[in-house]
Amino acid sequence: MLSQVAMYKRSGAVILASVLGATAASADSSGSRVFGYQDTKTGTFHALTAVVPEAVAATTGTIHVTFNIKLVTAFPKGTLLNCNASVIASSLNETALTTTTYEESASDSVAISGTTATCTAVIPYSWLLTPAGSTVSDTFSGSYTVSAIAGSATVGTPMLRSSSSSLFTTSKIPASGITSAYTVNVTL
Repeated sequence: MLSQVAMYKRSGAVILASVLGATAASADSSGSRVFGYQDTKTGTFHALTAVVPEAVAATTGTIHVTFNIKLVTAFPKGTLLNCNASVIASSLNETALTTTTYEESASDSVAISGTTATCTAVIPYSWLLTPAGSTVSDTFSGSYTVSAIAGSATVGTPMLRSSSSSLFTTSKIPASGITSAYTVNVTL
């Protein structure tokens, strides 16, 4: 007859084995570990299934933003104009409950010499986004900022002047290999 202490140890071992058997890993025929759980009533091992994301090819392209700037503010000689464009591409997969977002930006600078200026921001990109469909929704948006920053100024002369706005917002991400061109007309 087992002592009472030995019975408690044996009962504890059975309980521990039951708990450990509830979540387990087993080896398949290739020797790889398979995660799952074992049904304590039937002893059957149930492998967990993995959700495999859709294969995604890179979406590549280039965004050109040309800034046509009309200067009406009197800036000191040597003032630089900085033209900045930013884009955000986002893909929401409602089946896999995942969101993929890319943010890209580029800028160009030009010295003020006269009453007009032009600069171009070029954004090359390569994004891994799930193609839009019934359970995948995309968002593509852009914005810009044009700034004039004076290196030095006298009293009454502006040191900083800027303009910014949304460039576009759409639910359609450009097709791969496309160059998208936008023009911004700004008055500073």
